[in-house]
Amino acid sequence: MGRRDCLNSTYGTTFQSTRWISLDPCGLICASFSLFIHLYSLKIVVENLISHSIRSKIVFGIIYAPACILALTSLFMAWSTDPGAVPLGARPLVPSTLLTEEFENEDMTQLTTPITEKRGIRRCRRCNDNFKPPRAHHDSVTGRCIVKMDHFW
Repeated sequence: MGRRDCLNSTYGTTFQSTRWISLDPCGLICASFSLFIHLYSLKIVVENLISHSIRSKIVFGIIYAPACILALTSLFMAWSTDPGAVPLGARPLVPSTLLTEEFENEDMTQLTTPITEKRGIRRCRRCNDNFKPPRAHHDSVTGRCIVKMDHFW
């Protein structure tokens, strides 16, 4: 199963969590540090650099403030967006060549048999033997399998 979270599984990375947010200590420290740097630089710029010039205030309002807001928004989105975790009970997709008229109204579990005979279905032993799609790897920080994790690392 996924990592246990401290907020009654409402927020976190477990299978029972309703909202994704990574609550690992290293990520929390880095996010706090980044937020502190942005807010501190904002304070220094406002107090020391632009307090006496109208031009500086205009440039600050047009360039720096929106860039700071976008950076903080991107940080929050990266922290709280599901990177492509494999859901509990996931099943492999059935190739369209296996779909015929006789199987269209049938239960899709019958169609997985030919796939398992040709090649084995990968399962993650750390995620309760959950299906592991191609290019998915188990992430030890979130405690879940992540699809296309090469972009997540």
